[in-house]
Amino acid sequence: MTTAFIVHKKVRFQHCDPGGIVFTPQYFNLFVEVVEDWFDISLNYSFAKMVVTSQFGIPAMRIEARFHNPSYLEDNLEMKLVVKRLTESTALVEIVSSCAGEKRCSMELLYGYASLAEKRLTHWPTDVYERMQGYLSVS
Repeated sequence: MTTAFIVHKKVRFQHCDPGGIVFTPQYFNLFVEVVEDWFDISLNYSFAKMVVTSQFGIPAMRIEARFHNPSYLEDNLEMKLVVKRLTESTALVEIVSSCAGEKRCSMELLYGYASLAEKRLTHWPTDVYERMQGYLSVS
């Protein structure tokens, strides 16, 4: 059974255009926050530990977004993350944002695991890779 990482994000004024609707580029910021939360909370590999201490990063290699319905100021968005594909050095992550059961935005983000010093992809740390496997979707 697939485990999904779920976190809630409140739509704040900073996310919105003057009409109180989430400004499209802000979804990208929200989704990166979800990935950062997932690494910190579920994978026990915070961005501070990854980037500052270990000198690795997860550059985005591809992003595909779909905007289904608008989100509004003060909406409480449920962000649900699953891994669609996992290799030794990449992870295809899907995040679906919804509010009160209505799908708002969904994204697929292909991340690579890279050495900042060598500027090339490398293998995920074994413990992180094993934890990620628990989020693989079966579709």
